[in-house]
Order: sequence, then structure tokens, then C-alpha cells
Amino acid sequence: MTPDETIPASEPTTKRAATRRCPVCGHEGWRIAFGMVVPSERQKMSKTEFAGCVIVEEQRIYPATGKVEWGTPKWACQNLECRHRWW
Repeated sequence: MTPDETIPASEPTTKRAATRRCPVCGHEGWRIAFGMVVPSERQKMSKTEFAGCVIVEEQRIYPATGKVEWGTPKWACQNLECRHRWW
């Protein structure tokens, strides 16, 4: 490879591009990424919600059982009216 050639950017992996359906409204849900993510990596993770550097446990009521749980959300509904977060 000569110095003026560049290595082609890899396509997003299946895990990075994965989505789930929201258990509350059925809309598309995206993974939540915590921490500082450089712009080049953000472009590779197009269907990801970036939540910054502060990781906070949240309380939720599990929709199927009504049980109260604590945890760090890994997924976020992209429906602006719902915005349910789950793990």
C-alpha cells in the first residue's frame, strides 16, 4: 500500500446496527452508548443514542410484570412520545 492510499472504512457490524422493538409502544429502540465517543466512531454507530459520560442507575417498572427494578438502561425507544428506556 502506498502512503497516499487509505484503508477503506469498515461497514457497521450487525451488533452496532442492531435495533429492538420497544416493549411499551412497539417503536424502534436503539442501543445507548455511555462515555466519550469520538466522531469517527459515532458515524459507524448510526443507530445509537449517545448518553454522555455519567452512568446513572434508573428505576423502572417492568411492563410485563409491574415489578420495580433498578439498573442502567441499555436501550432507548426512539418514539418521542414514549422514550421508554430498558435493559
